[in-house]
Amino acid sequence: MAGAVVALFLLSGCNLPVSQWVPDFNGDGQIDATEIARQTDAVNQALDAHRRAVQNHPFLACVRNHESRGDYNAQNPSSSASGAYQFLTSTWRNVSVRAGYPGYARAAAAPWWVQDAVALWLYSNGGRSAWAGTGC
Repeated sequence: MAGAVVALFLLSGCNLPVSQWVPDFNGDGQIDATEIARQTDAVNQALDAHRRAVQNHPFLACVRNHESRGDYNAQNPSSSASGAYQFLTSTWRNVSVRAGYPGYARAAAAPWWVQDAVALWLYSNGGRSAWAGTGC
């Protein structure tokens, strides 16, 4: 079904040329490697700024400090809880998929920004009680 939708989109003539989504910074009518690199850098900077904003969310910062002292690689010695937010492995697998970040067997295996994004998703979807004992 998805393939049919993509094919229909491409056949409809609605696909945009590169010049419509990558700026021609030097105005020569062509998109060169320098301009693509410049656009890539701009996108990466915006993405990093967004990730840092999520990381600085007051509730997440409080929980991270309480649960792991900010250690994204933390492993609880007496349970399967891991990562900065001390997700139990079973909870992590369920919530990370629902948040759109599948593929990490446990929280500590995920990059810092994925852990933050999953924690923010859980918090935003009524999961504040997961950290009720933190005082945050």
